[in-house]
Amino acid sequence: MYNVSYAVHAQQNNMSQEKEKSEKLSGSAIREMWRNSVRILSMTYALKPKMIIGIFGVFAVAAATTFGSSGIRALLINELVAGTGSGIWSNTIILFFMATVGMSLLPDVIYQLRDFWSWVLWFSMEEKFNIMILNQRGKLDVASHEDPKTQDMFTRVNENGVWRLSNFMDRMFYMLQNILEIIVAGLIILTLKWWLCLIVVVGVIPTLIVEARYSRSAYGIDTAKAEIKRRYWDLQSHFRNLSNVVEIKLLSLSENFLNRITSLFRQFRGPEEISEYRKLKKGTGASLISNLSMAVAVGWSVNEVLAGRMQVGTLTFVFASVINLHQALSGFLQNLARQYKDSLYLTDTFKFLDLKPRIETGANSKTLESDVTPGIVFENVSFSYPDSKALILKNINLVVGPGEKLAVVGVNGAGKTTLIKLLCRFYDPTKGRIMIGGVDLRELDLGSWYAKLGSIFQDYSNYNFAVKESIAIARPGSSSTLEKVKEAAKSAEADIFIDEFEKKYSQQLGKEFEGGVEPSIGQWQKLALARTFYRDPRILILDEPTSSIDAEAEAKIFDKLEALPDDRTVLLISHRFSTVRHAHKIIVLENGTISEAGTHKELLKLEGTYARLFKLQARGYI
Repeated sequence: MYNVSYAVHAQQNNMSQEKEKSEKLSGSAIREMWRNSVRILSMTYALKPKMIIGIFGVFAVAAATTFGSSGIRALLINELVAGTGSGIWSNTIILFFMATVGMSLLPDVIYQLRDFWSWVLWFSMEEKFNIMILNQRGKLDVASHEDPKTQDMFTRVNENGVWRLSNFMDRMFYMLQNILEIIVAGLIILTLKWWLCLIVVVGVIPTLIVEARYSRSAYGIDTAKAEIKRRYWDLQSHFRNLSNVVEIKLLSLSENFLNRITSLFRQFRGPEEISEYRKLKKGTGASLISNLSMAVAVGWSVNEVLAGRMQVGTLTFVFASVINLHQALSGFLQNLARQYKDSLYLTDTFKFLDLKPRIETGANSKTLESDVTPGIVFENVSFSYPDSKALILKNINLVVGPGEKLAVVGVNGAGKTTLIKLLCRFYDPTKGRIMIGGVDLRELDLGSWYAKLGSIFQDYSNYNFAVKESIAIARPGSSSTLEKVKEAAKSAEADIFIDEFEKKYSQQLGKEFEGGVEPSIGQWQKLALARTFYRDPRILILDEPTSSIDAEAEAKIFDKLEALPDDRTVLLISHRFSTVRHAHKIIVLENGTISEAGTHKELLKLEGTYARLFKLQARGYI
């Protein structure tokens, strides 16, 4: 369980390091904040140019209205004091009275317009940046998604990306209003006494220091605890998925998981609470200094009235100007500090948006002929995952001719799925090369390569669409017909249960949607297979494609795979030897190497690993 005293001790030990780091990075962070501001402003201006100009104008008018209202009110008070007891509404008093009423109504109109435009802009930005973030995740390759450090960045972007972007932009408008109010109030007070302005300005500086320092501290804690947060969200996800909830109930894991979740939560929230408490203490002191400086300015103004050197109406104007200057300065510096904090997170967002795929195709990439099935050749291929020295595959040499049916078998962890990942170019070989139709895979246009592939992996996707859409999605952008969808479903043995649905191929999938049904695991797998057949690929990659399918349906599916045209290549990974025995060639992977290769009969004669595993499985059916 989490130990608070340990967290406090660790936090105290890190404070000096954090302070030193903050001092070193503050300058670069401020420059980064400026770059982020320019980037967001240019993006939003391109999105809504007229609205951006209009919002800036509204905020500028709002700043001027504050002083116009207090100035006119001061003039009215001076006129009233001068005419006290006369009982006469002079033209000047009437004019100032009407202006005061008008200036009281104007802010309401301005704020209503400002809030509406800000909402419209926020809505547009949320849509724009959400799509940008999702699009970037779609562009990044599997290697990027499987990298822990990139996953930490994903976590921070998911938690802070879009709403911080919107808040950052919105706050820029308020900072503009603050700046205008500071300028106007400063000029007004400077005409009275220059040192009054200086006192108010100096008084709010401690607030900026406190906000900036603890903004960096909060970001540092958040960054350091990114992996802990991922573990926290991962454990929480077990309570959202029905199959996981069933297992939690059956294994009585609820209390265990809740304790783990609580511990993880306190590990990243505990230090944040300590940081916030420190901010509270120092922020209170900074606020006291700020208010004392304002008290000095107000006290001087009162003394001027008592000495007869200032009118009462003018005093109210000075009061308002001092208060507005103090509030505008405090607001600006606090907004600046919050911008500084948000900018630290936005830098992560922009770094994420700027990430380049690790697997890239050269500018002069080659394309494959659309109506030709290419041969596949692995030449001395070895591979280890990034940040690991252990070789998963070692000196693989393999030839798969066009139209050949290849089966890959081996125990768990032998490297079977990794072999397929390299073929799909989720990663590049550490050594050696993969030739596709005589061309190095690294030189091929991935779009033309993927157009030839139809794949189903162990972790396939379930799409909560209508049945026909869930199948036809395998060929996005192309016209689909119900006949082709039905043909694919029949090849995957999915047509039997689809015909039992109330709405057949128009049936909504997913019980969480109105009128939806929840297919069984085996039915979901048949739908995934149907998508693969619907794609009609030149090369089929099947990783345990029938692991959840009944034996009868499985036999029929493999009969259909064997009946595929001679120019269709099939790469099959399976632990079921009954499904691989009819392959043209079978290879056995052991410890990352090809230990055996041949037909089913040839491998049985070898009396090696394949024969041993085959006999072990066969014994279970005797």
